[in-house]
Amino acid sequence: MIEEAINGSFDLVLLQPSLDELARILTTKLDFNPEQSLEVLELLTDLASAVQPAPDGPAEPVSGDPDDDLILACAAEAELDALVSGDRRHLLPLEVHAGFRIVTPQAFLADLRS
Repeated sequence: MIEEAINGSFDLVLLQPSLDELARILTTKLDFNPEQSLEVLELLTDLASAVQPAPDGPAEPVSGDPDDDLILACAAEAELDALVSGDRRHLLPLEVHAGFRIVTPQAFLADLRS
């Protein structure tokens, strides 16, 4: 979800499938009410330079998880430099996909600091 991480700066590009998943988790797992969930999503959207919609049609099977494949397809369409993820099962093992790196938040922050 990151574009051009250069000289300690970056553009945050949110992926619509990730926002949809966040909305689900906020309400079902973290007990946010719909208004609180909407406030979080609006804050993130305001911070982002862009929101990349989900691609038309099915995503190419890559990761072993159709939801993660949708994230990968969306990230590829956004032409990101890096996708920041904590998904150690399906996304992080790929390391690189469609020209972008897949990194943990910790690795991304370390890159920004160096």
